[in-house]
Amino acid sequence: MALPAFPIANAVILKEGFGLQRMRDPIATDMEQGNTRQRPRPGDNVGTVTQTMRFYAADYDTFVEWVKTTLNLGTARFTVDVWLGTSLANKVCQFIKPGTSLIASWPNPGQVDVRMTLRVYDV
Repeated sequence: MALPAFPIANAVILKEGFGLQRMRDPIATDMEQGNTRQRPRPGDNVGTVTQTMRFYAADYDTFVEWVKTTLNLGTARFTVDVWLGTSLANKVCQFIKPGTSLIASWPNPGQVDVRMTLRVYDV
């Protein structure tokens, strides 16, 4: 089954506030002698991207409707071009806590900035 694609082709990823975590923290176990054992988690090819995307005001309404209906209130996976520090790559993503982490602000009347945190698969 094909995943839905991000609906706004002209959205711009802003440089401000960009963050990339390429891997999850390992599982850590403190041992009795004071050492800590670390091991990778299953599925560690998952990263996290925090970014702000700028939309035109009309595109923002399309984005909100897409998140609500197509993504089942932001819970489904989708494909989008993600900035990985040196280039854009089309990746499978999912919003992390879409109810609290999709934050919109209006820098001027014709544009909307949406701050989001994405779980990015196969980074």
